[in-house]
Amino acid sequence: MTKQSVIGPACVRWVNKMSKDLERALSKLRFDDQVLGYSLMTKVGRPFVSFAFPDELFPRIKDSINLYKSDLRLMTIDTDRGLVVLSPVDDNWILTVLYVPELQLGLAIAKTKNVLRLLEGIELPPPPEEFEESVESNLQVLESIAIKAASVESAASKETPPVPEVKMTLPPQVETAPDLSIELPSPESFNIQPVTIPKRGSQYSNALSLDSELYSEMKKLYRNFGFDVLMLVDGNISAEKIADSMFQPNDRVIDLLKWGASRGIITVPQISEDEEDATGAGKSAIGRYVKCPHFEGDMSKVASGDQNIIRLCDGTRTTEQIAESLNLPLPKVVQTIAKYRKHGLKVIGKTL
Repeated sequence: MTKQSVIGPACVRWVNKMSKDLERALSKLRFDDQVLGYSLMTKVGRPFVSFAFPDELFPRIKDSINLYKSDLRLMTIDTDRGLVVLSPVDDNWILTVLYVPELQLGLAIAKTKNVLRLLEGIELPPPPEEFEESVESNLQVLESIAIKAASVESAASKETPPVPEVKMTLPPQVETAPDLSIELPSPESFNIQPVTIPKRGSQYSNALSLDSELYSEMKKLYRNFGFDVLMLVDGNISAEKIADSMFQPNDRVIDLLKWGASRGIITVPQISEDEEDATGAGKSAIGRYVKCPHFEGDMSKVASGDQNIIRLCDGTRTTEQIAESLNLPLPKVVQTIAKYRKHGLKVIGKTL
């Protein structure tokens, strides 16, 4: 009798789904440009499956896990290699992620929580007592453990009298993509101001699914920027705060949010015809709201290679204007400014 016939086709499908769901969740970290490495660790701090995670950081992380033990919750650790975020997945597993040093704390936490939500929906078996640490092939080891557990349950069920089974056919709960045959509203038909608080729409989860058409469309239009913005949408944070946490202009974030609203990914107020006329008439008078970095710290503590950028952070120039005046790439300016957010650099909002 084969193993599959012992545990039954339903159990085999469950094990295969568990394995695929786990790989899919971890792939969100693997293909994130702001993730330097990750590790799925046991509750005692042993790395089970790791990808590009520096070995020298494991002792420090293990000490933190042992220190908090049963009280361990989501926590962050500043290291020389970058920002580490770790959090329990369940009673047996802990997810640990290393992000680039310049990434904002709020965004790193949001990215981690997004993957945690995927992992929490997977019934992971406990780790084996003996295993080779930090080996990706351990995913197959985990799959074999699940198969053995399922076969034991199947054998135990055969020893009990069969219970009449009532078969019920339930409609599959599948989150479908928007019907493209229906004319979608244009992004310009939505009213998003810096103070607007976007909420998650019916297509939110679909947009964050790596194998969906909606994700592919967003990736093509906005690259990783769209993914990062959407992970900060929780119904409590305004568009301005999202932009500020990412150190991006309000206009860029609002443009993405309007597109997301037109696809049902988020929900925001839509402009009525009367409001559209009023907005069009007053648009030139209101002007454009922008944020300008202003450094109030000690310039002598700024690295020599960063001083040409920080000197221009006087509260009168946007990050785009600073990049243009120095003939530097915008990402370089944004990353440099982000380094000094905790060292006297503030953001001033003004209307042009």
